[in-house]
Amino acid sequence: MPPPVVFANSMTCEHRSFRTTIACLRADKRRLVSLHGGAGVSFHPSFICVTLYRFSHYFFQSGHTLLARFVAQLNEMLTGADISPAAEFGEGLVILTPPGIALSGKAGRNLTVMPCAGLGGELGRTEDVGGGPGLPVLGDDVVLEPHGGALGPVRVGSRVRVGAGVLVSSDVPDDSIVEGPRPRVMAQRQP
Repeated sequence: MPPPVVFANSMTCEHRSFRTTIACLRADKRRLVSLHGGAGVSFHPSFICVTLYRFSHYFFQSGHTLLARFVAQLNEMLTGADISPAAEFGEGLVILTPPGIALSGKAGRNLTVMPCAGLGGELGRTEDVGGGPGLPVLGDDVVLEPHGGALGPVRVGSRVRVGAGVLVSSDVPDDSIVEGPRPRVMAQRQP
């Protein structure tokens, strides 16, 4: 059994004030500029997606759940990203290609989400490790490669890279790279 994962410097943007929401958006934009380049980032689908998520989360934290759900649905309609208003992500969030991603849980700073990656709960699991009943918690500087993600009440440490097509369903320590299983023969053809 791996040792428990401890998060030292995780910081989420709890949008209790509009000022905090704007500060998180500025950090998100700076990080996107550093990854993508400076031209036209304000109209980049990634930044539009993150902006709509931040406002949705702000409304959720402020108790305006109907408005929060409306903005989340608008995000899904415009960008193709399904991000729960209750999800908490730290500053520096970058979603490289919004269509097809689904996110629900909690993560620290500088989460990078690649195409078709996701975070979510597992039906029937109600344990809470900090992200909500049945939801995952990720540390700082986590990268979810294409079709990768975390499912259920698991803790993923800081500076972890979840490889393409890998679904994390158990705790992962800091500074890890999680790659897919070795190829194996499932069945052989009869001659």
